[in-house]
Amino acid sequence: MKKAIDLHQIGEKLEFNDTREQTNGQRSEGIMAIAAGKKGPGAHKHMLQTEGFEVISGRMVAIVNGKEVVANAGETILVLPGESHSFLNGSTEEPLVAKFWYEPALHTEWMLQTMGEEAMEKGGDWDKVSALPAIYMFYKMRKEYRFAGLPYWLQDLLLGIGTGIAILTGASKKVTLPRGLA
Repeated sequence: MKKAIDLHQIGEKLEFNDTREQTNGQRSEGIMAIAAGKKGPGAHKHMLQTEGFEVISGRMVAIVNGKEVVANAGETILVLPGESHSFLNGSTEEPLVAKFWYEPALHTEWMLQTMGEEAMEKGGDWDKVSALPAIYMFYKMRKEYRFAGLPYWLQDLLLGIGTGIAILTGASKKVTLPRGLA
C-alpha cells in the first residue's frame, strides 16, 4: 500500500488502493477527496490513458474539451486519451469524494506519489513542490502527460530547457525515474 497523499493545506487527499504493481500495469486506482469549493489540477491531458471518476459523495464538475460535465453520487465521468480536462468540487458546503482510475496505469501514479510526498513534507500544498525536479518529471512524461492550452512544441522547448538546468544543477538527481522513463 502506498502512502496517502494528504495535502491538508489545500484540502485534498489521494490514496491509491489498486496500484500499477498490483495490476501488472493495467490499471491504477484510488480514492480522492477534495474540500468544499476547492479545485483539482489545472487543465491537462493524458495522452495514452483513459481517466475515470466515480463520485462516491458530493458533486464533481469537470471541464472536458471545453464542455462542463457534472456528476453526483453514483455517477461516472470518463475522460478519453488526449482529451483536455480539469475538475473541481461543485459544492461549497460538502467535500467531494470519488474513486479515480487510469487505464493503462503508465506513470501517472508515480508522478503524483513523488510530487505528493514532497508537497506533504513542505506543508501540504502542490504549489510547494520544487520546480526543477517537477519540470524534469514532466519532460520525461511528455509522451503520457501534457498541459492543455500550450502547444506541444512550446512545452517541449520550455520543459527541455528546464530539464537541462535540472541536470546541470543536480536537481534531477532528486527524482528516481521508474523503469520506462529513465
